[in-house]
Amino acid sequence: MKKSNRQAIIKRIIQENEIETQDDLIQCLKAEGVQATQATISRDVRELGIVKGHTESGTVKYVLIDQGQNNTRERLQEVIEESVEKVSQVQFMVVIQTYLGAANILAAIIDDLEMPEVAGTLAGANTLSIITHSNEEAKIINDFILAYLK
Repeated sequence: MKKSNRQAIIKRIIQENEIETQDDLIQCLKAEGVQATQATISRDVRELGIVKGHTESGTVKYVLIDQGQNNTRERLQEVIEESVEKVSQVQFMVVIQTYLGAANILAAIIDDLEMPEVAGTLAGANTLSIITHSNEEAKIINDFILAYLK
């Protein structure tokens, strides 16, 4: 099966079902007659911008980051405005508190921007840490995020 066809099926499965793990996704794919290894599914998940989010009941599931008409910076602004509660700089890191389930989505968008100041991101359910190379770069990122909140 072609990669594009497999990925289209994965997107549909994620949108129509509450998929909690890659094993769940692999089982759904098998039910549709699609055979794929865990490594292939991991690559597909990353390429499609699928991240773990939380349902209203608090369970974890895969969600597809909306990559429709909005470009990445516009999507970043939307997610910051809708979900960020607090931003603070701690030396060379920026710590962002979000509503439950939004930290992973925000981290994925920031990773997609490939900002030179960002060494990496680390996200939990409602906290995102952005690691930079210096205190000065952390200030740049902190101010960048705060500008979207105003």
